[in-house]
Amino acid sequence: MQDVSNPHGKFIRNLLSRQETASLFFKAVIPETNQKFLDITALEISKDQFVDDDLDHQLSDMLFRVYRTDLTPAYIYLLFQHKGNPEPLMSYLLFRYMERIWEQTISQGLIGHMPLIIPVIMYNGSKKWDVSKRFTNLFADPKDLSPFLPDFQYIMCDLSQYSEKDMPDNSILKTGMYLLKSIHDNDFQDKLPLYLNHLKHSLENDNTKKFLSYAIEYICSCTNMDEQDISSVIEELFSKTGKEIFGNVYEKLFQKGVTHQARDAIIDALTVRFEDIPSKILDILYAINEIDILKILHKQAVTSIDIDEFDEVLEMVLY
Repeated sequence: MQDVSNPHGKFIRNLLSRQETASLFFKAVIPETNQKFLDITALEISKDQFVDDDLDHQLSDMLFRVYRTDLTPAYIYLLFQHKGNPEPLMSYLLFRYMERIWEQTISQGLIGHMPLIIPVIMYNGSKKWDVSKRFTNLFADPKDLSPFLPDFQYIMCDLSQYSEKDMPDNSILKTGMYLLKSIHDNDFQDKLPLYLNHLKHSLENDNTKKFLSYAIEYICSCTNMDEQDISSVIEELFSKTGKEIFGNVYEKLFQKGVTHQARDAIIDALTVRFEDIPSKILDILYAINEIDILKILHKQAVTSIDIDEFDEVLEMVLY
């Protein structure tokens, strides 16, 4: 299960967390010839993720359940590559993750046929996607053995090729796709007011306010813009409301940074003193966000005789 704390994965999940927005996105990227067999407006967003832990720094995923027009259930699987050049083995990675979806479906009590999975790739690299979208193209010419090859193809959403005319006519989705497309550009800071301006006339809407907070957090996490640079843009565009939203987001990020440093200090101390830290203790530490508790545990990490003593204090503090 991937860690959605990576900023790209967290942002894409926040962007498409509402059914209406996700439906508009897939209506924009799935060809109409395929859409006519699907009821995209009634999709259901799943919390499940399937990307390997060692790849979550460059891949994020989302799973959506839909129904075909004949009422047969199916899935749309979105895989977002947010780092690096086009992945030559993308079809293979998709095949692995699709197999995991089917395996989960079987374990939950599959009734009838295997559900169809429609794979969609989103990519925001600077280089145009030039990798084949067909799984069979990973293999040498099979000649008369082609019946033994599995085959599928994926739908490609290459944000590097998207222009204004390609963007959905929805202020939140358009802004989100612009941010995803341009977050690593050298002129991102100069163009940021243009991207956020799409939200200006709908900021009284609670969904827009919530999305703006997600966008600010994403910008803070993925760019070199400092607090003053971002704050100036937000306040100029959105006045008092924008200033309040920015203040809340920045305070949350500051507290998150302090918590992260305190947790790292505990783990460093335990590692230096006892070398191996049981995974159970690490899991508990990563779940603690209260800075006062982390301060107590840091002192204990420095003074405990052994890892068992630290574990006992950890349980006492929590329970």
